[in-house]
Parts: sequence; C-alpha cells; structure tokens
Amino acid sequence: METFPEGGMPRSLRTLRIGNCEKLLRNPSLTLFDMLTVLSIGGPCDGVESFPKKGLALLPPSLTTIYLRKMSSLHTLECTGLLHLTSLQQLMITDCPQLENIEGERLPASLIKLQIIGCPLVEERCRMKHPQIWPKISHIKVCCTRSNEHSFNCRTHHRKVFCGGINKVLRLVT
Repeated sequence: METFPEGGMPRSLRTLRIGNCEKLLRNPSLTLFDMLTVLSIGGPCDGVESFPKKGLALLPPSLTTIYLRKMSSLHTLECTGLLHLTSLQQLMITDCPQLENIEGERLPASLIKLQIIGCPLVEERCRMKHPQIWPKISHIKVCCTRSNEHSFNCRTHHRKVFCGGINKVLRLVT
C-alpha cells in the first residue's frame, strides 16, 4: 500500500497502525489527521534507517503516543523531526536491533515516558549515560530499558513507575 484509500480516511481518526508499509509513511496526507493521538508503526520497513525520516510525511502535532516496532533497519531516532510534537507524552521503541543513535538536540519537552526494549545498542548507551545520548533523554521523567530478558532498568524523577518484565514486575517508588 502506497497511499491511503481513495476518498481518504476519517479526519477524526485517533489511532493509526501502519505495518510493513514504508511507502505509506511518505504520504503527505498523514498530516491531515489532526485528531490522531496514537501512531503505531511496525516493520520490517527495511528502507527506514532513520525516524522520522527526511522525505517522510510530517507527523501530526496532536500525537500523544508513538510506537515503533520491529523496524529491522532503523539505525537513528531523529529528535529534530519530533520537536513539533508538543503533545507527545510516550515513545515506545521495541525490537529495533540496529537502533544505535539518537540525533538532534533533544526529544520533545512534553515527553514523560521513553521505553526501549529489544534495541541492545541504544539500550546500552542509555544505561551508560553516553554523552551523545544522555543530554537528549535526561529530561524525561520515566526511561525504561530492558536490561535482560526478564527485567527492566528504569530511571525516574519524583513519580511512581511500574515496569513489568516477562516473569517479573519491578516497582520503583521515589
């Protein structure tokens, strides 16, 4: 699928899931969904090495949650392309094994939860507070990375955090 159906999608659409449709991400009509609050993109999307990618549609500023899943070629999360998302509160990235970089100034100030699972390269850089990564995420109230197959490593600023693993639930209260 390269475009949305003829006649378009309802402008009042609140949740959109795109799977294995890299060409659909380039469709400029994505910006017309001014009520869209949840965007879920699943792979493999082999041609997407950076998100949001230059040349892809501008994301609607109404988004509060973005899920990126199983994007096999995703190498870079580009902060600059997300800064206009002033309502974005949650960013969940799972099973993107090539994700290594977070580029740009920083993630949006509105972001309160960043969860990274199954992305070993960037997870390690986050845990180590790497100087190229940490300044871009340090303002986020809740950051969770999976440190192994059964648990999460969470950092929080003054709030309750509940993170669950496959067989274990970790509860942190500050």
